[in-house]
Amino acid sequence: MPDMSKLQHNIKSMAVSLKEAAEQLPRCPDEKRLGRVALMRETAQDIARLLTELETEMKNNGAGQP
Repeated sequence: MPDMSKLQHNIKSMAVSLKEAAEQLPRCPDEKRLGRVALMRETAQDIARLLTELETEMKNNGAGQP
């Protein structure tokens, strides 16, 4: 399992990519929009998976514990 800083970096990078894709979607040609949305959905699912890994890593390392 990757370390927490690597997970955080990957989450941030994917979130920026998702944001940029969402901003470009209105300018995307009609014939490419569905494909773009599919890629955005895949990226969002990857972010959710990485967040689950990050949460598990935090729990295992006791991060966030008072």
